[in-house]
Amino acid sequence: MLAAVGGIALALGWTIRWRPGRLRRRGPSPLGLDEVLDLLRQAYGATAGWGVRDTDGPLEVPLTAAADVDAEQRRRGAALVQLASVDGRMHVVRDPKITYVAVGDFPYAAGLALEGSGHTDLITDAVAAALRRFVAGMRLAEEQSGVPRARMAAARVSRLVAGAQTLEGIARAAVELGQQITHRGVALVVAGGDQPRIVAVSGAADRRLAGVHLAPDSAVARAIAAGIPVATRGTEDVFGPGVPERRRSERAGTAYPLLDGSFVVGALILLGPPLEADSPMLEDISPLLSDLGPRIAAARAVHDAERRAVVDPLTGLRNRREFEHALTTWGRGPGGQATLIYIDLDHFKKLNDTLGHPAGDAALKHVARLLEAAVRDGDLVARIGGEEFAVWLPRTGLGEGMEVAERIRRSVAEQPLRWSGSVYPLTTSCGIASCPELVGDVLNLPTAADAALYRAKQAGRNRVEKAGGSN
Repeated sequence: MLAAVGGIALALGWTIRWRPGRLRRRGPSPLGLDEVLDLLRQAYGATAGWGVRDTDGPLEVPLTAAADVDAEQRRRGAALVQLASVDGRMHVVRDPKITYVAVGDFPYAAGLALEGSGHTDLITDAVAAALRRFVAGMRLAEEQSGVPRARMAAARVSRLVAGAQTLEGIARAAVELGQQITHRGVALVVAGGDQPRIVAVSGAADRRLAGVHLAPDSAVARAIAAGIPVATRGTEDVFGPGVPERRRSERAGTAYPLLDGSFVVGALILLGPPLEADSPMLEDISPLLSDLGPRIAAARAVHDAERRAVVDPLTGLRNRREFEHALTTWGRGPGGQATLIYIDLDHFKKLNDTLGHPAGDAALKHVARLLEAAVRDGDLVARIGGEEFAVWLPRTGLGEGMEVAERIRRSVAEQPLRWSGSVYPLTTSCGIASCPELVGDVLNLPTAADAALYRAKQAGRNRVEKAGGSN
């Protein structure tokens, strides 16, 4: 059966190629993409099929009347195919009733929903192979459509980049689209203060670059400051000093500024040697460059507004509002072990009065970084008051929470503040409460942790106390 389906897929790929060519031939008219996808669905007994294509937007083969698939399962399948269109990978997800298989080749993708969850790797690999041929057919159909490449690029920008909702989503779609157009590694940098930040890199670029802040004297920063493209040659790294070491061939690149009106909001970087002035690639990439600036600016404004709503502006930690939201959300959920640590910086008022508020701010930032280093991904560190911090540890019992609290206390005591060439020791007091070991209701953790923190202060500071008794 698998060989027969593979033969069908090959034949389907041939029919896809004929349609845009407008060639006359005898016999029935060639099949459309939706018809081809439906045949694949029927060949594998799938309950649904999805395809993402660039020219006409997403397509979905309707479910058969007998299919036992609800709206949530349909949504999950469509989302998985959209993900495959961005990352270009094969995805297999097994639900109790459905097995989803999706493959992509940016910006195209296709997927099928197979009934049941017991399909072997042999079956899912065969489905993926057929879907890859279908995706290749979609790409070939566009390439043979006669539409100028620049118009294709513009259409991709307007549909794919506009479809992303977040700054990171727009950046990720843009770099993958740029790689498809240029066949080079691509990165997108957003301007911000003196250190632009790399928001996204394409699959052909070094993934370690994502999130790196760039030096003010880097070629990218110069392009943003001057508003003109800047290219590097030889050994100079387009991203400047302080970035991950890479092969010499991967350091050269050209930074093209992204404009929102007269304001430079970032840069798109094409890795490799500079393009010639008459290169067709420049015509292909220009729609992306012109369209990205306003989109990045709008997404950045939303991103910054959302960040201000949940982030403490001084330390960069989450604020009290976000901490309370996390605690409340956990309390409304299924529950489970959770631990809360309250931390107070000892003698902070004395430090402020002696050294001044700038030194106090530096101390808060210093402690914030130490707190972040002491926890895992998924934990939450927040500044909830002047010199008060909270560390929320979901899915964490009392024993592990005590270890975290002691690690925090010790790291602050062992790493003093350095200010104006001098060293100033710092200490913290910690109060810890855990559910369900010490507190029955997770929403009562703040009161219990606050009481434990008060006892730590009364007992001499620079110590950890737990709710219900001393450590």
